[in-house]
Amino acid sequence: MRDMVLILNFDAACSRALARALRAEQIYCKIVPGTISSREAAEQEPLGLILAGGDSGSIPEGLDPQLLDGRFPVLALGDTAAMLCRCLGGGALETVLCQGIGAVRFAPCPLTEGIDSCERMLRSVRRLRLPDCARVLASSRDETVGLMHGSLPLYGIQFSLETNDTDGMRLLLNFALNICGCTRWWNFDVYIDRAVSELKRVVGDGIAVCAVTGGLSSGVTALLAQRALGDRVKCVFIDTGLMRRGEGDQVMALYRDRLGLNLKRVQAQDRFLEALSGVADPEQKRAAVHRVLQETINAEEAALRPYTVILRSTTATDLMRGEDADRRPGLRGDAPTVEPLRELFKDEVRQVAERLGMPPEAARRQTFPGSGLALRILGAVSPARLQTLRAVEAIFSDEVSASGLDKRLNRYFAVLSPIPAQEERSVIVLRAVQAGEEAPQAYAARLPYDLLESICQRILRERPEVQRVVYDLTPSSRRTGIEWQ
Repeated sequence: MRDMVLILNFDAACSRALARALRAEQIYCKIVPGTISSREAAEQEPLGLILAGGDSGSIPEGLDPQLLDGRFPVLALGDTAAMLCRCLGGGALETVLCQGIGAVRFAPCPLTEGIDSCERMLRSVRRLRLPDCARVLASSRDETVGLMHGSLPLYGIQFSLETNDTDGMRLLLNFALNICGCTRWWNFDVYIDRAVSELKRVVGDGIAVCAVTGGLSSGVTALLAQRALGDRVKCVFIDTGLMRRGEGDQVMALYRDRLGLNLKRVQAQDRFLEALSGVADPEQKRAAVHRVLQETINAEEAALRPYTVILRSTTATDLMRGEDADRRPGLRGDAPTVEPLRELFKDEVRQVAERLGMPPEAARRQTFPGSGLALRILGAVSPARLQTLRAVEAIFSDEVSASGLDKRLNRYFAVLSPIPAQEERSVIVLRAVQAGEEAPQAYAARLPYDLLESICQRILRERPEVQRVVYDLTPSSRRTGIEWQ
């Protein structure tokens, strides 16, 4: 393992931002739980630790105090700066600066080289009672905003990186490059080479198996294994019948015919329709889809034997959302599992996809729910409603792509709602949002009125069973979600 920084996750959004910022500068980093033990951290041989905290005003807990013995340089950001102060024997008192822009002055030290002062938003800054071993690193309005140890490379600042934050980036680079001694070696080509080498090592002369869902992550996982193992990776694609128009054929055309993946397609549309028949509750729909998908994969698993390793497409995004791969449908068996993408975020997976030869339009494919169109149909799923929604999705996609706005939208899709007492008629809800892959909030995209009008007219003209078309302006958050689920 070459040099790296460990990011201790005390706040998911901050951890993601730090990881992206460092990787963009070709500095390798890994996100680990904030509660990692000193022994576990030392086993990974990092050159430094960053404690990633938010600005909630609450002080995190769970840091192993032995991590502060000076073996590793430590930079505590946001709420974790108060935690650092406490762990060193000081105190963190009441909040004194909150939600205001303040001028911050820095004391000269290796961390602040090249920065004397800056202006920034200060949120939930606590009054610190410094221990005898520490001194002031940064101050604003006569309050201590940051602290540093008098003799050890331990630093804490009560704010985190902001968007387009040049001063924050300078602090981060001073820490990683100058204090920790990291080098700029990480990039996606290096990642691919390492992943391929690891797959060769783990699988040896054996065989790997992988379930391809049609989504980007599983496809990239399979392509990495193909680069390492050739035809000794066997893949299965379960066609649920719940995908968008022509998507099952597109999966086979891309992965099997164009990219040469050893891929088998299992036609299971009837099984899923039967399981969803008469089911209206979203949770029951999700459970039915997952159950049938797992049953179908289990039935195919025997045909894939013998194999040595099971591949899973878990990403860093999945891990930080707390998604348990063992609870999601997938290949099961007594063979070891390998997750080549577990350190990458979704947007990074897209970049790896293009480097593996995937066409840009496929690499930029929109995130699609595991339950497919089932939960985008309110009420029971039927072949007629699926046909209507597929057609509307295709119209929406065609029009957005023709307008050139598809590259600016994180996600856009349609939802079908039957009209009570008129089961053969439907209302279509259009949804489009602009946000990053893991952004905490997403807002409705301001699509041009002429575009919306054109989409509406085309839907009403081509799908007479649709009675009304509406546009969803509801903002989304982690709590409410972008999807109608």
